[in-house]
Amino acid sequence: MKQRRIRVLCLQETRWKGCKAKEIGDGIKLFYHGLATKNSGVAIAVAPPLKDYVASVTRMSERIISIRIATEKGFWTVVSAYAPQCGCNEIEKAVSYDELDNVIRNVPESDYLTMVMSVRTEQDSKGYTEEEASEVVIKRRKSD
Repeated sequence: MKQRRIRVLCLQETRWKGCKAKEIGDGIKLFYHGLATKNSGVAIAVAPPLKDYVASVTRMSERIISIRIATEKGFWTVVSAYAPQCGCNEIEKAVSYDELDNVIRNVPESDYLTMVMSVRTEQDSKGYTEEEASEVVIKRRKSD
């Protein structure tokens, strides 16, 4: 992160267990969430000096985590999400997308919003094949 001047890094499919925040070296703070029985897990790594301005962390599930960072121009919310794969049942997919929708709807309209979502799918039961993709959506919300 330091060499490439990355200040915030979103990670998916981490497989780390627990719900913690810890320093991992070079002053980087890692916020993560994962369950012992799952293969997913998400995290957000924050480099100095931004790590000192993390105002809140929301660990929605082992697939969704968000942080809110105070900046000179207002708050910046970063959401890291890991989409359910084709092998997951429809209920699990619906719950996951409902949780993501809830997280996004709860971001104040005045915040800058960055969402990073890993989408990895395989051939489904009907024979359709989709490719692996990471999608980044950056949206600046208008403030009053």
